[in-house]
Amino acid sequence: MNDARPWTDAHALASQLARWRQRWAGRALFRVTAGKNWVRLHLEGDSRPGILLTNLPGSSLVFAHEGRLPGPVDAALPATRNHPLSRLLESTGFSSCGMFPDDRVAAFRLTRPGGRVVYLIHQLFGASANTVLLDDQAKLLWARRRPPHSLLAAVPPGAVWSHGQPAESPDEVSGPALKHLTAVLLQQTSRELGTDLGRRLKSSQRLVANLTRDFDRAEKGDLYRRKAEALAAHLHEIPQGEKSVEVIDPRDGETLVIALDPALAPAANMEAWFRRARKADKGKDVIAERLSAAQSALTALEAAEADLTGIQDGSDPELDRLDSLQTWRSDHADLLPGKRRGTPAGRYGPEEPARPFRRYLVDNRWEVWIGRNNKENDELTHRKAHSRDIWLHAQGVPGSHVILRTAGKPEQVPRTVLAKAAALAALNSKARHSKLVPVIHTEQRYVRKPRKAPPGTAVCLREKSIFVEPGLGLGVVSI
Repeated sequence: MNDARPWTDAHALASQLARWRQRWAGRALFRVTAGKNWVRLHLEGDSRPGILLTNLPGSSLVFAHEGRLPGPVDAALPATRNHPLSRLLESTGFSSCGMFPDDRVAAFRLTRPGGRVVYLIHQLFGASANTVLLDDQAKLLWARRRPPHSLLAAVPPGAVWSHGQPAESPDEVSGPALKHLTAVLLQQTSRELGTDLGRRLKSSQRLVANLTRDFDRAEKGDLYRRKAEALAAHLHEIPQGEKSVEVIDPRDGETLVIALDPALAPAANMEAWFRRARKADKGKDVIAERLSAAQSALTALEAAEADLTGIQDGSDPELDRLDSLQTWRSDHADLLPGKRRGTPAGRYGPEEPARPFRRYLVDNRWEVWIGRNNKENDELTHRKAHSRDIWLHAQGVPGSHVILRTAGKPEQVPRTVLAKAAALAALNSKARHSKLVPVIHTEQRYVRKPRKAPPGTAVCLREKSIFVEPGLGLGVVSI
């Protein structure tokens, strides 16, 4: 293979997938695991073959491997608990696979118990590559991101399952692809750790600088007390309204220049200098203790940064450097910002962050978001919704704000879908027990919040009404 990047070569990929279907057709999948931007199919067999599909930035790959992935690579691809694909592909069998004849898209035909067929389709081109699962009627069961490319929204053509000649070498794509994935994970991990540590380092440097300044001020407590005592000794000589005064220091006989507040009486100025002295003396020990701790933390961060830079700039093999970075992260976990882990996968895939709103899916396509309180209503309507989404609310009664997601094309929303969203708005209002409820709807761009209005307040510049019966319509499911 002369191509330096065989994982991007359509002919090489087609040959590789043709070899897989020749070797593995009819095998069962004993497990499917997935995480952020990747899916792994584990096939039965003594060699424990597996197929890895990735959509990492700069690394849209499909390749096979036997047994476990190299430890550092496996650790860099943590699985998401309760991922939808693990359930949707449970007890399926590997039927066939292939590349689209004219596009860099890989397809896998899998058979469910009972004989029903599903298709796992993996996009290998574009900056935002995608992976989807379709049934035999092209119904979208799962997608990493929606809406998918049109090539991923239809059952793969029959030519996919016969395209390409089986590759003679099993490592024609897989070996270089795994090496490329390792390099991408190394770069990604290095960047993340450098960013996290850099933030902590800057924060620690600012803290040390601030505490040093405060300690310098506290060190002047003795000078403040000397000035206060000098004013006390010459209080009867100081006229009212002076901005400064020169007096003799009773301790050593030297001249002191003391700033005064002309609006205060001499006695009040003297007391102000005594207060400064007491404050400085009181805070000095506390500040010194905090400064010592901050300086120690900064020293530890600087040492950790030197170790990290040594790994990043090292000449060891990429797999060893990735392992070293992961060890560094484990050893310095207390120095890095805390990360939320174990976030369950949403319907759109593991990378979709959990939203605070109640969510429904209408007719397997249209999403509806519903605020659960006034704070969420504000967030949903005025910050999270797209300007072309449809906003709904039960007319004339308190209720939740409801957003029907339109992907920027409200004119394509069927009337039946709008009615089901309106029924949800009625159900989540004070009129939920009524037989028919008027519900207003408009595009979000025509909804305003009056200035200084309480949370949950909204005013429509234009609106239409629809009468619906409150409830969950046919084809409406909670997600």
